[in-house]
Amino acid sequence: MATSKPDAILAAALVLFAERGFHGTSVPDLAKAAGVGAGTIYRHFDSKEGVVNALYRRWKQAMVAEVFQTPFEGSWRKRVGSLWRAMFSFHLANPHVVPFLDLHHHSDYLDEQSKVVEQTSAVAWLQLFLDGQKDEALVDGNPAAAIAMAYGAFLGLVRGSQSGYYALDEALIASSEERVWAMIRR
Repeated sequence: MATSKPDAILAAALVLFAERGFHGTSVPDLAKAAGVGAGTIYRHFDSKEGVVNALYRRWKQAMVAEVFQTPFEGSWRKRVGSLWRAMFSFHLANPHVVPFLDLHHHSDYLDEQSKVVEQTSAVAWLQLFLDGQKDEALVDGNPAAAIAMAYGAFLGLVRGSQSGYYALDEALIASSEERVWAMIRR
């Protein structure tokens, strides 16, 4: 089945924006990577900012949907483990997405719709953590700090693996899961 031109543009943009960043990617480079003319990009998106915003919303929503579809059953230890593994599963299946989202989530070129998607994601993580605090399973205090530290650990492992320092294998994921649990449990 043939890929639509907008999908080809977004697929090429994901790789280029993850590897080069928004400012390091030109429209002609994007068109070449997508196998379309530069004018075709403007027929489907109003600007390069339109491309990055469409891509950001698509993948941020996909990541949150996949991670939060994880069954939240059993102890909080099991829940945290399931979430941790779901995050790595998503990353391993979509290796350019997490670097892309990480690089662009606070950018000034994100539009209001993209900012709402980011805020909705943050609220989902916050509510999950508040529920764990209410159940006296997760550490007291400001949940934002604990969430940032745990997510930062995830990003650090992703970055290190992509730099070739180590492989994201089962042993590393399991070990890091234990460490994150030790950090956020009550």
